[in-house]
Amino acid sequence: MKKLLFILTLAFTLQLSAQDNFNWLTDYKVALEQSKAQDKVILAYVTDNHKTEASAVLKTTFFSSEDFKTMSSKVILLNLDISDKNSYNARLGIHYMNNPSVIGLALINEYNDKIGDPLTDITADNIASFIIFLNSKL
Repeated sequence: MKKLLFILTLAFTLQLSAQDNFNWLTDYKVALEQSKAQDKVILAYVTDNHKTEASAVLKTTFFSSEDFKTMSSKVILLNLDISDKNSYNARLGIHYMNNPSVIGLALINEYNDKIGDPLTDITADNIASFIIFLNSKL
Protein backbone atom coordinates (compact mmCIF):
# COMPACT_ATOMS: atom_id res chain seq x y z
CA MET A 1 0.00 0.00 0.00
CA LYS A 2 2.85 2.40 0.85
CA LYS A 3 4.52 1.66 -2.48
CA LEU A 4 1.31 2.40 -4.37
CA LEU A 5 0.85 5.67 -2.50
CA PHE A 6 4.48 6.61 -3.19
CA ILE A 7 4.12 5.84 -6.91
CA LEU A 8 0.91 7.87 -7.18
CA THR A 9 2.49 10.80 -5.34
CA LEU A 10 5.56 10.64 -7.55
CA ALA A 11 3.45 10.52 -10.73
CA PHE A 12 1.38 13.51 -9.59
CA THR A 13 4.51 15.49 -8.73
CA LEU A 14 6.09 14.73 -12.10
CA GLN A 15 2.90 15.81 -13.85
CA LEU A 16 2.97 19.17 -12.04
CA SER A 17 6.64 19.65 -12.87
CA ALA A 18 6.07 18.82 -16.52
CA GLN A 19 3.66 21.76 -16.79
CA ASP A 20 6.51 24.16 -16.05
CA ASN A 21 8.88 22.67 -18.63
CA PHE A 22 8.61 25.32 -21.29
CA ASN A 23 11.56 27.17 -22.77
CA TRP A 24 11.11 30.58 -21.18
CA LEU A 25 13.70 33.18 -22.10
CA THR A 26 14.60 35.86 -19.57
CA ASP A 27 16.59 38.17 -21.85
CA TYR A 28 14.37 40.33 -24.03
CA LYS A 29 17.18 40.93 -26.56
CA VAL A 30 17.52 37.20 -27.15
CA ALA A 31 13.72 36.97 -27.43
CA LEU A 32 13.68 39.73 -30.06
CA GLU A 33 16.46 38.02 -32.04
CA GLN A 34 14.62 34.70 -31.96
CA SER A 35 11.35 36.43 -32.88
CA LYS A 36 12.97 37.90 -36.00
CA ALA A 37 14.84 34.71 -36.92
CA GLN A 38 11.85 32.40 -36.43
CA ASP A 39 9.17 34.86 -37.60
CA LYS A 40 7.22 34.40 -34.36
CA VAL A 41 5.63 36.84 -31.96
CA ILE A 42 6.70 37.02 -28.33
CA LEU A 43 4.41 36.14 -25.44
CA ALA A 44 5.77 38.15 -22.51
CA TYR A 45 4.87 37.06 -19.00
CA VAL A 46 5.54 39.97 -16.67
CA THR A 47 5.83 38.77 -13.08
CA ASP A 48 7.23 39.87 -9.77
CA ASN A 49 7.72 36.23 -8.73
CA HIS A 50 5.47 36.59 -5.68
CA LYS A 51 2.69 34.11 -5.12
CA THR A 52 -0.48 36.10 -5.53
CA GLU A 53 -4.04 35.22 -6.40
CA ALA A 54 -3.47 36.53 -9.94
CA SER A 55 -0.37 34.37 -10.45
CA ALA A 56 -2.25 31.33 -9.11
CA VAL A 57 -5.13 31.97 -11.52
CA LEU A 58 -2.70 32.36 -14.42
CA LYS A 59 -0.97 29.11 -13.51
CA THR A 60 -4.14 27.04 -13.15
CA THR A 61 -6.24 28.65 -15.88
CA PHE A 62 -3.72 29.66 -18.52
CA PHE A 63 -0.32 27.96 -18.16
CA SER A 64 -1.85 24.55 -17.42
CA SER A 65 -4.34 24.75 -20.29
CA GLU A 66 -4.18 22.76 -23.49
CA ASP A 67 -4.47 26.05 -25.39
CA PHE A 68 -1.22 27.29 -23.86
CA LYS A 69 0.54 23.98 -24.48
CA THR A 70 -0.51 24.16 -28.14
CA MET A 71 0.40 27.81 -28.66
CA SER A 72 3.69 27.66 -26.75
CA SER A 73 5.41 26.22 -29.81
CA LYS A 74 4.08 29.05 -31.99
CA VAL A 75 5.49 31.92 -29.91
CA ILE A 76 8.72 32.96 -28.23
CA LEU A 77 8.16 32.75 -24.48
CA LEU A 78 9.65 35.64 -22.49
CA ASN A 79 9.54 35.77 -18.68
CA LEU A 80 10.23 39.24 -17.29
CA ASP A 81 10.86 39.45 -13.56
CA ILE A 82 10.00 42.97 -12.41
CA SER A 83 10.75 42.47 -8.69
CA ASP A 84 13.77 44.79 -8.94
CA LYS A 85 12.04 48.08 -9.68
CA ASN A 86 15.33 49.60 -10.91
CA SER A 87 15.99 46.92 -13.54
CA TYR A 88 15.49 47.16 -17.27
CA ASN A 89 12.90 44.38 -16.97
CA ALA A 90 10.82 46.65 -14.73
CA ARG A 91 10.90 49.37 -17.42
CA LEU A 92 9.89 46.81 -20.05
CA GLY A 93 7.11 45.61 -17.75
CA ILE A 94 5.77 49.17 -17.53
CA HIS A 95 5.95 49.45 -21.33
CA TYR A 96 4.19 46.11 -21.89
CA MET A 97 1.58 46.35 -19.11
CA ASN A 98 0.99 50.15 -19.13
CA ASN A 99 1.45 50.00 -15.35
CA PRO A 100 4.53 49.95 -13.10
CA SER A 101 3.48 47.15 -10.77
CA VAL A 102 1.08 44.86 -12.61
CA ILE A 103 1.76 41.29 -13.61
CA GLY A 104 0.24 39.93 -16.76
CA LEU A 105 0.69 38.78 -20.34
CA ALA A 106 1.42 40.75 -23.47
CA LEU A 107 1.91 39.86 -27.10
CA ILE A 108 4.96 41.58 -28.61
CA ASN A 109 6.24 41.77 -32.19
CA GLU A 110 9.86 41.48 -33.34
CA TYR A 111 10.28 45.27 -33.01
CA ASN A 112 9.36 45.25 -29.29
CA ASP A 113 5.92 46.77 -29.94
CA LYS A 114 2.76 45.53 -28.22
CA ILE A 115 0.14 43.76 -30.29
CA GLY A 116 -3.28 44.54 -28.86
CA ASP A 117 -3.94 45.14 -25.20
CA PRO A 118 -2.10 43.23 -22.47
CA LEU A 119 -3.87 40.92 -20.05
CA THR A 120 -3.59 42.71 -16.71
CA ASP A 121 -6.93 42.02 -15.02
CA ILE A 122 -6.44 38.33 -14.30
CA THR A 123 -9.78 36.53 -14.20
CA ALA A 124 -10.91 33.30 -15.82
CA ASP A 125 -13.15 35.21 -18.25
CA ASN A 126 -10.38 37.63 -19.23
CA ILE A 127 -7.96 34.75 -19.72
CA ALA A 128 -10.48 33.04 -22.02
CA SER A 129 -10.79 36.26 -24.05
CA PHE A 130 -7.00 36.63 -24.17
CA ILE A 131 -6.65 33.05 -25.45
CA ILE A 132 -9.10 33.86 -28.26
CA PHE A 133 -7.09 37.01 -29.04
CA LEU A 134 -3.81 35.04 -29.05
CA ASN A 135 -5.20 32.38 -31.35
CA SER A 136 -6.39 35.07 -33.77
CA LYS A 137 -2.85 36.48 -33.99
CA LEU A 138 -0.99 33.17 -34.39
